[in-house]
Amino acid sequence: MTKTIKMLALAAAATIAVPAMAQVGAVATVDLGKAVADVTALKTAQTQIQTQYKAQIDTFTQRRQAAATELQPLQTEIQSLQRAGNTPPATLQSKIQAFQTREAALQQQLAPLAQPFQRPLAFAQAQVEEKLDDAVKAAMNAKRVGIVVSPQAVMAVNPTNDLTADVTTQLNAMVRTVSTTPPANWQPGQPTAATAAAAPKGR
Repeated sequence: MTKTIKMLALAAAATIAVPAMAQVGAVATVDLGKAVADVTALKTAQTQIQTQYKAQIDTFTQRRQAAATELQPLQTEIQSLQRAGNTPPATLQSKIQAFQTREAALQQQLAPLAQPFQRPLAFAQAQVEEKLDDAVKAAMNAKRVGIVVSPQAVMAVNPTNDLTADVTTQLNAMVRTVSTTPPANWQPGQPTAATAAAAPKGR
């Protein structure tokens, strides 16, 4: 009897303690991709790029649509052979390989057409993403959150436990404007000039 009472007391204490812990170390979700995409400076940069590179974007879009049109019959044929059920495996594999080879060739043709506008877009986005860690920490501190997870990692979440908009707000405060003109030697994945300048110099 005494043991049961102690267990109930411990359970009650744990129940009482949970809200107190939640206030200081709550778990929240953050959609990092959306948080970055909603930043005002990045949206402005995207509009500038769409205007500046309209001709290149139109050409790329037309070629991409043409590529999709070319590949569609090949894909339809493969799907029909798969549904048939009596297609020799060697025949099906040959068709799939032919499709993949042509798809890769078309993607290789499209890549240079996209580079003129994708590179400045990647540069603009990189400038925002470089502040993402600081923005997440600031949003966590403001809402007294101890752990953040991706929305895909949970089955359901209360909207009040979503920090995505809070992270965007922090990013808007930290990144007022972004450049759409990357240095000549800059490549996606590299630090932007601002980050490189702030990095510690080696001796």
